[in-house]
Amino acid sequence: TQPWDEDLGYEVHLHSEELYGTPDQRRRDAYARWIAEEHSEFDYIEALMGERTEMYSMPQVSPLPAELTVERWAADRAVEQLAFADEAFADERRPYFGFVSFIGPHPPFAPPVPFNRMYDPDRMPNPVLGDPETDLMDEQLRWMNYAIFADDISDARARTLRARYYGEITYIDDCLGRILDAVEARPDADNTLICFFADHGDHLGDHGAWQKESFFEAACHVPFLLSWPAQLPGDVRRDELVTLTDLFAIATGASGAVEARDGIDVLGMLSGETNARPCVVGMYGEPGTPLFKVMVREARNAEGREWKYIFVANGGYRQLFDLASDPHEVRNLVHEHPGEVRRLHATAAYVCDVSGARDALGGGAGGCDLRAFPYTARPLVRIYQFDHSRGVTGFPARPEDVLRRA
Repeated sequence: TQPWDEDLGYEVHLHSEELYGTPDQRRRDAYARWIAEEHSEFDYIEALMGERTEMYSMPQVSPLPAELTVERWAADRAVEQLAFADEAFADERRPYFGFVSFIGPHPPFAPPVPFNRMYDPDRMPNPVLGDPETDLMDEQLRWMNYAIFADDISDARARTLRARYYGEITYIDDCLGRILDAVEARPDADNTLICFFADHGDHLGDHGAWQKESFFEAACHVPFLLSWPAQLPGDVRRDELVTLTDLFAIATGASGAVEARDGIDVLGMLSGETNARPCVVGMYGEPGTPLFKVMVREARNAEGREWKYIFVANGGYRQLFDLASDPHEVRNLVHEHPGEVRRLHATAAYVCDVSGARDALGGGAGGCDLRAFPYTARPLVRIYQFDHSRGVTGFPARPEDVLRRA
């Protein structure tokens, strides 16, 4: 978001970022300022969430103790705001709304002690790999691997990274537990709706890829949990397709005036008042450029199939998976099911025929087919993520210059 600290309408907004582009941004970042003012002994640390750049895809341990990480800071501030809500809204009959965002689990995988050694790497599974032509059909994955120094990760290192990733998840669970304990202590606990979700997953080496930015399940199938004891039964798993565009309807519905906007009324669906969506369509990249790609993911049909279709504009490549029989997406069924490919491709083109996405269309009957480009591999470049707020912009031409700057 630009500007990074844009006013989003919250009565209380404590903003923390992963990186600091200027000294002013680091001073005004709520978490970095808290470290500088309350725990100045750690203010020398350039990368408070772990080292990036060439260390981005290396297993690490947090440079901070567990009680001072950004995740624990966010949880503690949430507990404080829950107590504040009781005082501020005691005489008002209106619901409170809180949004708590955790940076982890996110590279670099640097859980604090003792969460860094909870999981034995040799008990972790190796990445799931299919045919390289299918796995890396999307040029974005090979490009991203190189960009984040993940172009040569062995299975042994992948298992260690997964162990640290699980350690980060367990640590965040511990932080979440503090917030949930505060909710449970409130008199309105049963009438409090909690929605837990993630913005994306991580390939963790599956399909030979790392990080995100694909339509493989590892990257785009994220946790989505609802808890509302006064309204929803517990311990229920549902198969309907939901997306992050549904969050607005959930929040407004729980407050008593549902607005679905671009999503669906999930709470209404769970009560049987509204229908589930038949499919999810996802888009990535600027329409009308080689970086564009689109996915159509359908719910399970009467034949027990769960089709996912992916179109990549760079090369005009197509993938078709049946997630019911191939949950790891290693068998591209494009040639075995041409009828399904045509049908789902037409759905993708139809959905792109809206303002903001029409540039993805071109050619075909009536100019309504998805536009493809000759395959082109982008030049490989590294992403450098140093602490610009401290004047660090890259590796020095002479190693001794680091000592002079320090």
